Amino acid sequence: MKKIVSIIVPVYNVEKFIFKTVNSILNQDYKNIEIILVDDGSPDNSARIIDELAKKDNRIVCVHKENGGVSSARNAGLKIATGEYVTFIDGDDWVEPNYVSYLLNLVEKNKCEIGMNKNNYSDDNMNSSDREYVVSDEKAIEWIYLGNIFVAVWNKIYSMPFLKKNNILFDEKIWYGEGMLFNIDCLQFVDSIAVGEKSVYHQISNPNSAMRKFNVDSNLCGIRSLEIQKAHWRKSNPAIVDAWNYHRRAFNLSIARGLLNSNMEKQYQDLYDSCIHNLKSQLWISLKVPISLREKLLYIAWAIIPGFMSRRCKNKARIKAKDN
Repeated sequence: MKKIVSIIVPVYNVEKFIFKTVNSILNQDYKNIEIILVDDGSPDNSARIIDELAKKDNRIVCVHKENGGVSSARNAGLKIATGEYVTFIDGDDWVEPNYVSYLLNLVEKNKCEIGMNKNNYSDDNMNSSDREYVVSDEKAIEWIYLGNIFVAVWNKIYSMPFLKKNNILFDEKIWYGEGMLFNIDCLQFVDSIAVGEKSVYHQISNPNSAMRKFNVDSNLCGIRSLEIQKAHWRKSNPAIVDAWNYHRRAFNLSIARGLLNSNMEKQYQDLYDSCIHNLKSQLWISLKVPISLREKLLYIAWAIIPGFMSRRCKNKARIKAKDN
């Protein structure tokens, strides 16, 4: 396959990670790639590092811009990408040598404009499988809301002509839940997508990542993203509505748990009380959707005994930190 694949990497405060990230891309077994590194006004040494890396390989293009957030950075990359396909990698993650070839083969073989991977390597997930299949657009939407396909844009591949034809870009006012919004927008314009289960992407636990630390404003931004998604729906069915409601309710859990674990529930008392009320009053949503029994029991426990569940989480975190 000779088609160019553009790889867009937003770069912000990743000086400890970006060298490994870029090297993992340079070492792809599929060589016909364009690597677009977008420095989003990073205050650390990331900008200098990517400029040095660009001198070593002419497939690297560096973009330097004022800080505008991850959506703005990815859009800057999309605007100059020349590939027939595009994929995204976060600046603190890395990929296996067959990352591009695997995703490209997934969409080409199945004649789809979008390919999504269900698995990636992380602290909590080491699953990998050779299974691949085609699912309907509506099933993919449902799976994203239920968490069966991770919401982010990384570990996925998109046809660039498809994105341009449908004028799909990232909403630059959304910095949390932006990947889910992008994916849901894409799925309004296809009939099916290719899904794979081989783990070729490594998600790194970066404690300084803004995307991986609890933040009240970020969670509220995620809720705004969900509301925008619903407003953009062209396709819906009862399963999608149930799954959307489940994900909306999951934000109540995320906020309540985050406030308790951060000892900030009194600082945000009204918000915390609202989230706990919603968890209790909307408990039926978690019982209705097709998630595991363990997940359902956890939702019940957080709705009924949130204080105990928070202490349990803190104890587990202390034990994990001590073991490390």
